[in-house]
Amino acid sequence: MIDYHMHLERGPLTLSWLREFWSQAQARGIREIAITEHAHRFREFYPVYSHLLSGDDAYPFMKEWMAAEFQLSLADYQSLIAEAQQQGIPVKFGIEVDYFIGREELIRELLDRYPFDFVLGSVHVLGKWGFDISPDCGWAGRSVDEAYGEYISALTRAALSGLFDCLAHLDVIKVFGHRPSRDFTPEWAQLLEAAAAEGVAVEISTAGLRKPVGEIYPAPPLLALAAQKGIAITIASDAHQPQDVGYQWEAAAGLARAYGYTSVTAFSQRKPYAISL
Repeated sequence: MIDYHMHLERGPLTLSWLREFWSQAQARGIREIAITEHAHRFREFYPVYSHLLSGDDAYPFMKEWMAAEFQLSLADYQSLIAEAQQQGIPVKFGIEVDYFIGREELIRELLDRYPFDFVLGSVHVLGKWGFDISPDCGWAGRSVDEAYGEYISALTRAALSGLFDCLAHLDVIKVFGHRPSRDFTPEWAQLLEAAAAEGVAVEISTAGLRKPVGEIYPAPPLLALAAQKGIAITIASDAHQPQDVGYQWEAAAGLARAYGYTSVTAFSQRKPYAISL
């Protein structure tokens, strides 16, 4: 089994800290991992996010969040992963990048500078609103239906951008339990059609089981649609600390098998390859 989504951000960029993630992976029967550090940790990505600070529509809580980010170097991160690989740890050099409309070429230029194995695409920000930072930040008085529509539209554009190998936590918009008042199946289907057309995978993420929503990402009806369209899958814990590596991967694999998947997809130098379930 693989775990293709985890972050070192609650500790240092050191081999000893990475080894704690790998040790937990081994204990849970994981054979290969991908570290997918958030792009906003690295100062090289600051221009991609800088628009979140400007204008009267900027959110104070987003300014506070930005002030704590962009402290590290991508070169140091690359060196750490290379060192781990040299030590025999089966770890892939990955990154999770927030998609912003209008920032595509900036993102592409940065991704092309480094030999990533795996690039996750995600949407955490709508306009300038980071919708998953806290249930108290921006949801009050907002139309849930409009948020869902805007989120799915942005993620569809991300799928079509050619920037990403896989879409992270597909329906993370539900993270705090907000549910739309109408059926968004046509919009979700359009998103998955875009992913299928571009050869973009989706992850089955157990992170939602640790969140207020208490559900795997994506919800079973979305995974069923993905399976019907032949979309490849990865397995992900979205671990931010070692003890969450491989979290309930058996549930993710069981869900995949239930919808007809016989393999998961791993990546090397951004080239996919199948691993039997």
